[in-house]
Amino acid sequence: MNTQPAEDLPNCRLFLVPPSGMDADIIAACLAAAAGAGDVACLVLPADKALTDKVMPIAQQADIAVLITDDSRFAAYEKADGVHITTGTDDAVAAHKTLGRNASVGLVASGSRHAAMEAGETDIDYIAFDLTSPAGVDLLTWWVPLFEVPCVGLGATDETACLDAIASGADFVMPPAAMWSSADEAARLARTLTAAGNRSAA
Repeated sequence: MNTQPAEDLPNCRLFLVPPSGMDADIIAACLAAAAGAGDVACLVLPADKALTDKVMPIAQQADIAVLITDDSRFAAYEKADGVHITTGTDDAVAAHKTLGRNASVGLVASGSRHAAMEAGETDIDYIAFDLTSPAGVDLLTWWVPLFEVPCVGLGATDETACLDAIASGADFVMPPAAMWSSADEAARLARTLTAAGNRSAA
């Protein structure tokens, strides 16, 4: 259990998830801009070879972990860093067996605090909470002071919601979809959210 106050936690880093169906060139440009302006920890991509071929080299050059959504075999084939599981705890456990202990496996939590606690007792590397619902916000704020497994705030609809998640002690936060509107906006949001997440400067 982790009983540290939020200000004593590690810095909150950026967890990038491009909108579904977005053009690979736009993703690449926004990723490069965000990586140059802020502290980007992770990029989550679908199992799409054309997209990974275009974007993964940019992420790897910037030392950004690349995770594939729900497809361990594709992640292994593409030599990604791990998987981002949205389909349940059993699939997260299976992913570690497929990819090995060196791979990063994260899980999107759903449901109750009890379900989140059960997920946290597995070997997952992070747990993610959906900030689009009040229940997800509640789970994140409840999780931070109690558990050692890092948590991610996903799905914030705007910059303010991201800042609220950072203030609540999230280890990682997903910038809003506006980040992918242009390279300039990607850089601005990355810079702003990284500064807010720099708890060592507080």
